[in-house]
Amino acid sequence: MRGSIVRRGLIVAVLVVLSTTIAHVQAAPTTSPSPQPAFAPTYRIFATRQGLVGRRTANGHIIQPRDRFVALPCWCALSPKGTDKFKVRLTYNGRSVIVPVWDVGPWNTRDDYWNPNRRYSDLPIGMPMAEAAYYHGYNGGRDEWGRRIALPNGIDIADGTFWDDLGMTHSDYVYVTFLWLGEDPGPGSAVEVGAGQYTDDPAQATVTAPEGAITIDNTDPPFDPIGKDWYEEPCGLNGQHHWTYSTTDPAKATTAATWTAPDLSPGFYEVKAYVPTCGNPATTSARYRISHAGATSEVILDQRSAAGQWASLGTYFFGGPDNERPQVFLSDLTSDRGMAVRYDAIAWEPRSDTTPPDTQLLTISRAGNGFQVQWGGNDDMTGVASYDVQVRLLPDGGWTDWKRETTDLSAWFGPDEGKQFAFRVRARDWAGNVEPWEQAAVAETTGLP
Repeated sequence: MRGSIVRRGLIVAVLVVLSTTIAHVQAAPTTSPSPQPAFAPTYRIFATRQGLVGRRTANGHIIQPRDRFVALPCWCALSPKGTDKFKVRLTYNGRSVIVPVWDVGPWNTRDDYWNPNRRYSDLPIGMPMAEAAYYHGYNGGRDEWGRRIALPNGIDIADGTFWDDLGMTHSDYVYVTFLWLGEDPGPGSAVEVGAGQYTDDPAQATVTAPEGAITIDNTDPPFDPIGKDWYEEPCGLNGQHHWTYSTTDPAKATTAATWTAPDLSPGFYEVKAYVPTCGNPATTSARYRISHAGATSEVILDQRSAAGQWASLGTYFFGGPDNERPQVFLSDLTSDRGMAVRYDAIAWEPRSDTTPPDTQLLTISRAGNGFQVQWGGNDDMTGVASYDVQVRLLPDGGWTDWKRETTDLSAWFGPDEGKQFAFRVRARDWAGNVEPWEQAAVAETTGLP
């Protein structure tokens, strides 16, 4: 892999072949004066295959077929030839192996992204500079030498470890535990910093669907993905979920999915999306489109803040005469770039609305020889369907209807003929609940210029 081999100033060394099972030795002490954590930190890093058989690594090793080592993009973590002073645990799809760091790369040679006092201090710990450049345009999208970064890889893996030990067939994300920074957590027990515990056992991260809800998971046939840029993570409902990278460019928004529920009995349902906890940082602006009763509503959800929750996408009426199938659509088009858009489960949970809406206090302003009257309201579940507005002549006239079941939020009343009036408004929601007049919002024209 480009950037992984340092070609100058090195001495040809005797071949050292690393066996599949590497003996555990005491981790080299960190140069940091701060105490080591109980366990070495683990980060999820995009990995590529080293290859380059017959070439020389940064510590003088000649790469052999099916060799076993890794390259990290910093001279500060290079093991001397034939040693494992610096080593990492790699975990991928249930397989885990310990290998030494024998080369420098990919792309950079001074990017100690695992170090709390890393060189690129404006980047998060655990995010390789190459990843930030590739997805976020960091450093103009180039490495420390000015080359355009073509992949977000922060580690290269030699062929034997890549193919034989981890069973990898293509570049992908792996969990990397930096063993010189703490104790080895052991296979299957590495804790990913900032993203919860990595596990291959779905039972250890059980997620339950809302009771009484109709739930469609990404493992169910009514989940319909399109596009090719899909990845999987071992957490979520039924122990896994799909995800893809976000984009801000509509022309590059090629990955999406639809959840389709079976026919629902007519009524109101709260639509919920489960957002898993593991994986790359999630988008803060996932755009869900909910199809309901012949209409479509878009809800923007901060998946990062909603991680580990059944996040509400609102309450809607389903099962109308148009017989439209209830659907939720989510694409990779967001307001951020290179974040994870997570696709797991959608639930339709029945709701009963028995609470009437609340109207807002009327505002009245002089408009010509009359008054411009404005009103509004809100409902906690099904939404405001219409308003009734009444008027009375001050000081002691009776209330009479002015607007009945209107969807307008303002109207002109006049001419006033020098008189003063009072107005009141009430609302009804889509469930048929009507606000009583005694609780209606009231305002008068008295005192207006």
